[in-house]
Amino acid sequence: GGDRLRALAPDTAPSGPIGEAWFGDADELPGGVLVKLLDVQDRLSVQVHPDDGLAKVMHGAEAIGKHEAWVVLEAAPGAELLLGRAPSALGADIANALASGADITPLLARHAAHRGDVFDVPTGCLHALMPGLFIWEVQQRSDRTYRVADWGRNDPSRPLHQAEALRATDVEHQATRTTAIDWGKPGEQLLVASPHFSARAVI
Repeated sequence: GGDRLRALAPDTAPSGPIGEAWFGDADELPGGVLVKLLDVQDRLSVQVHPDDGLAKVMHGAEAIGKHEAWVVLEAAPGAELLLGRAPSALGADIANALASGADITPLLARHAAHRGDVFDVPTGCLHALMPGLFIWEVQQRSDRTYRVADWGRNDPSRPLHQAEALRATDVEHQATRTTAIDWGKPGEQLLVASPHFSARAVI
């Protein structure tokens, strides 16, 4: 985290870097939508999220999956993110790396990120946010996150979820930037639409 989010509550914010702020009732029952602001100053772990069906199988009848989307509010020069399988990799390469615990990061696509870019992050898609990004995230109200790799941190409080990730990952998924905000176009713009949520910008 960094210092961007401190301005939201300058009198009550904790000291030190702040990585994320949540909007809405964090204790609300699953099934709604959660919005976050993410101030990314270090590489976040490579993750994947299950869909609703797998979440119920893995975690019980009340569990839901976690589809999310990102809007880039600010991006440092050269900032990028990891999303989906790289064009040079095969689905079998992804599956083998997940099964063996090998480094997955060289097999993922690197996308340049710029202010206003919108990325859909469906369930089953491997992803990681990288340094220099300020992100508006909308997601299903779920914490079902499987950590695939953590850049060698070896932190016992941040375990990897190899077996779960192998089941959840769509090894063939390749992602692209969904759209971008047109800052010169007045009015409402649809940024992303899914069965779980939609997001719009008003310029």
